[in-house]
Amino acid sequence: MYKSFLLITFIIFSIFVYLWQQNISTRLAYKVNNLQVEYDKINSENDILRLKINSILSLEKMYKIANEKGLLCPDEKSIIYID
Repeated sequence: MYKSFLLITFIIFSIFVYLWQQNISTRLAYKVNNLQVEYDKINSENDILRLKINSILSLEKMYKIANEKGLLCPDEKSIIYID
């Protein structure tokens, strides 16, 4: 009688642990999926912002703005390169 009670208790406990593990696994899978979607969204926004930066800093646009402001290109002697 005592052995059968222990066996039933062990089986119920094992089922409980298995279901708990499955529940945690499913929650983590949803969380990972949501984080992946958020990462993809942020990565896409980052690409769009990089394109905006590149369009704003394009050389033709900078030369146009410099000419409008009356700026001149510096001499080669005036340029200092920093590594």
